Amino acid sequence: MLLPLPSDPNAPDTLDPIRIQQILLDRGLLTADNVRRAERIQSRLEHPKPLTQVAVDLGWLATADIEEALREHRRELSVEGILITRGVLSLDQVRQARTDAAAAGHRIDAYLIQTGAVMDHDYLAAWCEKHGRAFDDVDPALIDRALLKPVSLKYLARNMALPLRMRDGRLEVAVDRIEHEQVVAELGRIYHCPVDLVLSTTGRIERALASLSRDPDTVVHDYEGGLQYHDISDAAEMENATGMVDQIFVNAIAQGASDIHVEPLATRVRVRYRVDGSLVEVPGVPRQYAAALISRLKILAQADIAERRVHQDGRINLRLGAEEVDMRASFYVTVHGESAVLRVLRRDRNLVGLEELGMAPMILRAFTEDVLDPPSGIVLVTGPTGSGKTTTLYASVDRMNDSTKKIITCEDPVEYVIDGISQCSVSNRPGINFVDSLKAIVRQDPDVILIGEIRDRESAEMAVHSALTGHKVLSTLHTEDSVGALVRLIDMDIEGFLIASTVTAVIAQRLVRRQCPHCRADDTPKPEEVRALAIPREDLAGYPMVRGRGCPRCLHTGFRGRVGLYEMLMMTDALRDAILQKRPSHELRRIALETANFVSLQEDGIAKSLRGETTFKEVLENAPRVKQIRPLAQLLEPYA
Repeated sequence: MLLPLPSDPNAPDTLDPIRIQQILLDRGLLTADNVRRAERIQSRLEHPKPLTQVAVDLGWLATADIEEALREHRRELSVEGILITRGVLSLDQVRQARTDAAAAGHRIDAYLIQTGAVMDHDYLAAWCEKHGRAFDDVDPALIDRALLKPVSLKYLARNMALPLRMRDGRLEVAVDRIEHEQVVAELGRIYHCPVDLVLSTTGRIERALASLSRDPDTVVHDYEGGLQYHDISDAAEMENATGMVDQIFVNAIAQGASDIHVEPLATRVRVRYRVDGSLVEVPGVPRQYAAALISRLKILAQADIAERRVHQDGRINLRLGAEEVDMRASFYVTVHGESAVLRVLRRDRNLVGLEELGMAPMILRAFTEDVLDPPSGIVLVTGPTGSGKTTTLYASVDRMNDSTKKIITCEDPVEYVIDGISQCSVSNRPGINFVDSLKAIVRQDPDVILIGEIRDRESAEMAVHSALTGHKVLSTLHTEDSVGALVRLIDMDIEGFLIASTVTAVIAQRLVRRQCPHCRADDTPKPEEVRALAIPREDLAGYPMVRGRGCPRCLHTGFRGRVGLYEMLMMTDALRDAILQKRPSHELRRIALETANFVSLQEDGIAKSLRGETTFKEVLENAPRVKQIRPLAQLLEPYA
């Protein structure tokens, strides 16, 4: 998209934050000490924020004070500078984008929009603010339909103009460019009143006209296997709550989001997607649609729309073309209304192979040969929610899947569909609970049993009983590390001799962001990171470190995709004796660390950082801390 007027080439974008600080200092809204302290806090933030936002978060400023102070100085700022004050862009993003745009021979506005750093309507809104022009998002639901009677939609589409409302005897018309003198004159004659132009993007006007040209689509449902499906289309419009929800779903699926957060705030409805483990804010929804938006989600999730005082849960089943998507919905009551979080489970995702998970070659070989190949025993995969346990579990099952084995699962719900495996989703079978399914599984003559999660003593006893009778059992637990899984089973009152004789191995894991391969550059780790990871500073001298600097391919984050950290605890005689003697968890951990091939999550993260796959900061934020680590050369041996 090209904006109505080119960006001001004389606007010193890189000086905008300094200019803003000076304006606030001159008006007495900030002190020099405030600025220094805010800059120190700003430098330590993982996700950059403008200094003004830091000051607001600390309670030194109100947003209204900033807007009032800057209003008379807007023309002195660049469009990109205004976007920085709004928190849409960071200063580093703007500097990098200017360099890249100049190298590619592009205008800065077109480059920022094409790379996805900023939405076209956000850029145009900032441009309008700088130049004192009116801007409108063009919401079809807010258009006065009576104004469309004197003109045809074809005429409006041809001229890319759309009457919005009458205000103080003047007609407001949305257009996508400033040069519209002829249309202004024609509409003035048709409506017999003065005409005021407001700017909007071409896409917004086109979608609004398309929506107005037809009746609202009826939501289609059908039923397959007891499931209620809601069909959505990537052509969904944002003219009402139904269209808004569908568009949120479509965009989340397109971006590969694992979760959708819809949060009513005081002045707007914030929408965020969790992509690669991090929350990314996307264009939100006007505050007036909050109640309708949440009600629409609750209807799809079959929750009680009349109940707004208690938290609720539900499930949503979607179909986008040929793709089926399940969502777990959670509704939480807040001071600004109910917020919703939806976990996205894509049924037809391609399975990830064991070789693609990120295990070190030595650990992968031991896992496949010594853990998966034996015909019996329990294999546990542990970690917090969202750590990739299910992906590892399915990759393991797919590795064992052949015509000589009967593999059967009990899941809540089925997250991947694998050909050749009998899978049961207990969440979709009325009258059949989790334990009943586990009891029925052993009568199906299975070789391998996959249990979605060991959630209580009864399911743990069923898993142990199945392993004792010669079956291979794979399941997950929510624990911090591999030793924690053994402690959890003991806390469930499972006898120590049963744990020692049935558990083959425990895999603990975390997901960390993978460095972007296109913008990695030499880097020196921060002293506090090295100290927190218990790495002797002198040991790093022989290992060149890198860090993603940010580029258009990774949206200037420095990261693209994720990789797993793995801690594999295989049962040894020493561990079995400790379990039988009911030793405390710190004793079990000490015995594990003394095992030759054991690598902790933190140690695996350090090794991956030395190899340039992730960063020390990612490891610190995701892996449990250990006080001592082995020599760095030893940590890299599994990757040799």
